[in-house]
Amino acid sequence: MPPTLTSRNLLWTGIVLTVVGLAARLYLTSLVFVLWGNDALNNPALHWTQILLAQVAFQLGLALIAFFVVVRAIEHHRVAGSTPANGSVHEGTAPDAASAQRALVRMFWTGVGLVVLGLILQESLAAWQYDLSGTADVGSGLARDILLLVGAPLEAVALPLGILLAAGSLVPRTLELANAEHSLR
Repeated sequence: MPPTLTSRNLLWTGIVLTVVGLAARLYLTSLVFVLWGNDALNNPALHWTQILLAQVAFQLGLALIAFFVVVRAIEHHRVAGSTPANGSVHEGTAPDAASAQRALVRMFWTGVGLVVLGLILQESLAAWQYDLSGTADVGSGLARDILLLVGAPLEAVALPLGILLAAGSLVPRTLELANAEHSLR
């Protein structure tokens, strides 16, 4: 049976789910309050909709994006490490395998960097917003708007995506070791 979810579809499905989940996480409650008032906030349907969109869709979207990166690395590694049926080896196979390994290392350290950024934003974003809220000059108002529009979504995305990328970068190596052990048996 052919795969129904290609790597490109995996990426776009992940992006759409992440954006929908992030929008629900950041704006759904405020939008409902503006449209229908305070009484609508106690609605169980809103509560479960927000949980499904803000938590499930968001986390699933981030996982699909991280899995896309891992699948691309595995595909690249599999293509680089494969030999033709006649046994000949193409020129450039070793550098391609080395570049796939470097891509996995870059993916791991990108994940670590996103985790650090996410932790910094979780600890500091509220303090930065508070520091900027007391000033009345135009530059700080612009900085506060940029911090709100960029910082809040980045805070929500950086930590979980970083964890998934760091963990996902270890998957191809683990599969490679498992295949090597299986072939020795």
